[in-house]
Amino acid sequence: MSGQVLQFQQLQSTVDPSFWAELGRLKLDTLQLSEDAQPITGFYSANTHSEYPASLLLDGQSFQSEVPQRKGLHSVPGNLLNVNTFERFKAAQEKASQHLQQVSQRIWQDILSGEAERRPALLARFLVLSYADLKRFRYYYWCAFPALKPPQAFCCTSLSTLEEGLGAELAAGTAEACCEWQECGSASSQPDQAAEGTSGGAPVWLVHMADSAADCQPLAAWEEVKARGGRWLLGIADHGQLPGNPGWLLRNSLLLAAARFGVSEVEVACIRLRRGKPSAQHSLLLSVRLPDASQVDWGASQPAPTGWELNARGKLGPRVMNLGPTMDPRQLAEAAVDLNLKLMRWRAAPALDTARLAATKCLLLGAGTLGCAVARVLLGWGIRHITFVDSGRVAFSNPVRQSLYEFKDCLEGGLPKAEAAAQALRRIFPSVHASGHQFSIPMPGHPLSEAEVPKAEADFRQLEELMEEHDVAFLLMDTRESRWLPTVLGAAKNRLVVNAALGFDSFLVMRHGAAPAGPEDAARPAARAAPARGRLGCYFCNDVVAPLDSTVDRTLEQQCTVARPGLAGIAGSLAVEVCCGALQHPEGVAAPAAQHDAAASSATSHQDSLLPLGPVPHMIRGQLSRGFAQQCLVGSAFRQCTACSWAVVQQYRQGGWPFILQALQDPHALEDLTGLTELHNSAAALMMDASEEDDDEDESLLRASEAPADDWLEL
Repeated sequence: MSGQVLQFQQLQSTVDPSFWAELGRLKLDTLQLSEDAQPITGFYSANTHSEYPASLLLDGQSFQSEVPQRKGLHSVPGNLLNVNTFERFKAAQEKASQHLQQVSQRIWQDILSGEAERRPALLARFLVLSYADLKRFRYYYWCAFPALKPPQAFCCTSLSTLEEGLGAELAAGTAEACCEWQECGSASSQPDQAAEGTSGGAPVWLVHMADSAADCQPLAAWEEVKARGGRWLLGIADHGQLPGNPGWLLRNSLLLAAARFGVSEVEVACIRLRRGKPSAQHSLLLSVRLPDASQVDWGASQPAPTGWELNARGKLGPRVMNLGPTMDPRQLAEAAVDLNLKLMRWRAAPALDTARLAATKCLLLGAGTLGCAVARVLLGWGIRHITFVDSGRVAFSNPVRQSLYEFKDCLEGGLPKAEAAAQALRRIFPSVHASGHQFSIPMPGHPLSEAEVPKAEADFRQLEELMEEHDVAFLLMDTRESRWLPTVLGAAKNRLVVNAALGFDSFLVMRHGAAPAGPEDAARPAARAAPARGRLGCYFCNDVVAPLDSTVDRTLEQQCTVARPGLAGIAGSLAVEVCCGALQHPEGVAAPAAQHDAAASSATSHQDSLLPLGPVPHMIRGQLSRGFAQQCLVGSAFRQCTACSWAVVQQYRQGGWPFILQALQDPHALEDLTGLTELHNSAAALMMDASEEDDDEDESLLRASEAPADDWLEL
């Protein structure tokens, strides 16, 4: 390797999160808008790994004015230039050469003045440009490790391991001497290092060898070592791990040897560690030819610097550290929320698609007792998008039964329920996308005056838009007729609709079926043995009349939803479980109903076992007064349903608001459209025919009773 230009392995930085945490505290409490350079301390060690280089460590202790000595680490001084805006950070990058020049000038002055010999850590001065985005916990930074370019390149004339170059015995003695120097010699020989925040073992020293023995001395003892005669080496704690290249920090040390010692060639022991001790088998021994001191006027000009760190892509430029997942309370909460779901996936449901749940947008129509119960369970399932619709305000009777409200929400007339519920969800889990809308849902059987029509149309348009934007709609209102319009919209847009309704001690939870594909789809009868194979019915499929005003002539207890207090929690939880089961089913909204009879269950048990959350029921009816009984039922779609039948869906798609308005003003128009009117007339005709037959039979019996006895006997 005679005369080969010596190349160095560049130093890299490792920034611990505690460094940014301390910087954030310092900026908020002390620096505020100041952009003055702050003295900091970096820590590096000799390399300990054969495959990875050591790096300069910055952590929470880097800001301490009195840095404690840390075993195995060398402390080196640096400056932090933290700016207030990202634009200022980009401007600082454009002036990177100026900043590097300023730091390298201090290094050069320390070399010429002899200060670097007294405090060798000054040879490793560094600079950090940074911008701390404290709101998003993102930190942009760029580190520079200035190295002065010599007037002539350093050339390596020989290279070997320490053991190969010195022999096993002398190499072992040299390694032992370096170990003693690192552990105690440097601290006692440089008591003034703490003034610069550079306490600890000096990273550069001299090794003197005589009579097969070695001892270490500080750089400031150069004249004494030279006067002794014999062989001497320049020792350095080498952070590199490459077998043919020393670490970056040797560059300035070699320049010091050329400028201050006046030597033209120097031997260097690049000390590397294994198991915490200098290793003669892994440390390097170099012979380096330096610039000829007689040909260089060292005081004439400053050598040009280099040394900006490469980014993660291997190019000159800053790095960014996103500590949101570790420092942002919102992101910490988000990770914790998903913990239960991930544990479920590990052990109980390996096929669970948590990403699908997190991306699902849920629309809750009704923010009362059921709405609050459903919302809380949705959060538990990791659902991040929840929208409330309710026309009411929080009343004094609500907080004890409706878990998202507090007493203060009732004051001054009460907050709008939808927005108050959304605010409560954001307080519980800040990462949730929760919003509230206050408007009424137009209902059949509640005729509108001419003045009320524009407002009803606006409410319809808003509901229509929300149904389009969301994946699931929960019907959680108080009245039956208020569920009609969202049922129609859900069927027309093929959305998953989940219904929950309460009685005093009973409840119903059901999911609506998929949109009808055409008249033949709605009319196809379902086999009695397997009703789940047909399209599933909706909340109105059991009705043979159009929905009407159910609040007429109601007393107070009939106008309110009077239910046992625990019932809403039970029904709300089941509604969410049904929803999540359908979302995880490969057929989604068209998922068939769970089979509950033994014959059907045995045929589908293997297929159902492949579902993440098992088969999904169609209807769940429960009654607490009957031994807490609960039944899972299946109902097929009714081809003359006033809400989900093909006739209604097709008419809505074609007519839009005019059709809806007609249905609101005259619910019997729905009966005419779906054929229920004809069905009623047919039923009435059958009853009339049956009545006439009964009359004929009664007349015959009457005549028989008036006949003579022998005629009666004959009859």
